[in-house]
Formats: sequence, structure tokens, C-alpha cells
Amino acid sequence: MRRGRWLTARRVDLLLGIAATAAAGTGLASWAVGTGWGRWVTVVHALAGLSLLALAPAKFRGSVRTGLKRRRATRWLSMLLGALVVATVVLGVLHATGLWHGVGYWSALWIHVLLVAFVAPLLVWHIVSRPGRPTVADLDRRAFVGGGIALAAAGTAYWIQQLVVGDNRRFTGSHEIASFKPAEMPTTMWLNDTSPRVTASDWELTLAGELVPLETLHEQAAPVTADLDCTGGWWSRQSWDAVPLAELMQSNDAPTLEVTSLTGYSRLFPARDADNLYLAVGYGGEPLRRGHGAPVRLVAPGRRGFWWVKWVSRIDVVDRPWWLQLPFPLE
Repeated sequence: MRRGRWLTARRVDLLLGIAATAAAGTGLASWAVGTGWGRWVTVVHALAGLSLLALAPAKFRGSVRTGLKRRRATRWLSMLLGALVVATVVLGVLHATGLWHGVGYWSALWIHVLLVAFVAPLLVWHIVSRPGRPTVADLDRRAFVGGGIALAAAGTAYWIQQLVVGDNRRFTGSHEIASFKPAEMPTTMWLNDTSPRVTASDWELTLAGELVPLETLHEQAAPVTADLDCTGGWWSRQSWDAVPLAELMQSNDAPTLEVTSLTGYSRLFPARDADNLYLAVGYGGEPLRRGHGAPVRLVAPGRRGFWWVKWVSRIDVVDRPWWLQLPFPLE
């Protein structure tokens, strides 16, 4: 039996849909998770993405060639979707291998995520607009075998990729940059957040309604080694001059702490984590730079970079659950 008939277009579409869904879901999860178990989320994300490339030839030999012959008015939109999917996966590979880190603020990983935002609606349109949509019935033995072959090819590619990259990558997929060299650490912002221009002498820091002088933080600060893992695709280990929140705040029965930046950016944390949350005023014996959160920023070991609130101006004790917030801030 010819291969084209063995792995039909509907089976290929079903496998591509499963791989794309797994890649999107695990990609978002890997962006959010900063603890060790996130390693497996990152591995599954890589395998799902590489499976898309492994299935691409079968997709082209089947429905793509047929669709181009039919000359539908929307064929160019479908071709755009295919090109965006390939570009998304290729950018993921470039980021993972470190062959291209991007240009300026636009890292390969950020462009990868941005393209996913364009791919998602196009993919939904592509599936809904097709009369011969795949069904669960197409998930038969041949589909499982075809998916297994694609997954094996993805696994081989991932193994080769890891040999090329070596130990530079953290389990989240981020690459190491400027560890213990704070002057060389990148300066990045979350979405449209901006760096405020306020001098340290005019800075007011309020903890649970009480003003805390910055001099107090400087006097109590001690070295804390922690990894800042940015969602832009890099991580850096620094010795932060910091004070645990537990030493600065009295015990209370409220379940949540809200850490707010002077810019209005904020995140909620479980109050029980106060021992593992720090207010940093420097790194390596040097004061923080403005782009890195000066005069005071949050250090949150085990959490991704968007949890490390910069330019902290207020920490409040609140009664609402800490998880009652968007997983990724929109401000």
C-alpha cells in the first residue's frame, strides 16, 4: 500500500492538530513555571514542536498539493498559515540551539511567541472552514503508528539539539547570560512597562501600611544567590544584596501579599512564601541599576522573571487568594 494512502490527509491533519495543541499548551506552561518539574514541560513542548516539522512533508504531499490545484480563493491564507507555522517552529529551534538570539529587545523567543498569536486564529479558521475535518475516528492504529514515527523523529532531533547546546541552557530552555556580572545583565521590561525616573532620596516604600526607609534595607541586606530567568529566553545568576520579606513584615493571618511597582505593575504571592521573597537594593556589592529595578526590586527564587517586580513601592496584605490573578500580567 502506498504511503500516501496509508497516512491519509485526515490522519495527518489530526496528528498536526494534536501536536500544535500540545505545543501551544506546554509552551505557555513552560513560560510560567520556574521550578524543576518544569523541565518535563519544556521537553514535551520541544517534542511537540519538532513533531510538526516531522509531519510537514506528509502534509505537503497530501492536502497542500491538492488544495493548490483546486485554486481556492483562500489558498493564499492557508499558505500564510503554513509559512507562519514553519517560521514559528524554526524560531523555536534557533532559540533552543542558541544559533540566533534575536535583535535587541526582540529575542528569538519573543518573536516565536508573537507568531503563535497570529497562528492560533488562522489555525482555528483553517480547521473550521474545511468540509473534511478530522474526527476522533481517524485516530486509529495507522494514525498512532504515523504519530509514533513523527515523535521518534522529533526525539532524535531533540537529542541532537541537546548535544549541540550542551549545559548552557537552564531547564526552562533559557540561555545563561552574564552570571555574576550585573553590569552585563540585559535590561528588559514586561510588555509596556516602563522605567520610572525617581531618585532614591524621593522614593517611598510602604510595607503593610508602614513606611520603610531605604537605609533600613541597605543596613539589613545580605547576599542571596538567585537565578533570574527571563521569559525573553535568558537567565542570569547574581548575588543579590537583599532582605527577606519575613524579616520586614509582622506575621498576619491574611493569605496573600500584593507587591506593587511604582509603574502600577503588581503580582500576588502566597503569604507563606515570605521567607523566600526578598527585597533587593543591589547585586555583587553594587547598587541596582535603574533598568534592573533600582532603588528596590523583588527577588523571587524559583519563579520566572515577570514575578520579580521592579521598582517596588508598596507591599500590601490582602484577603483575596493569590491565584486569583491572570497567569501572565497584561499591563
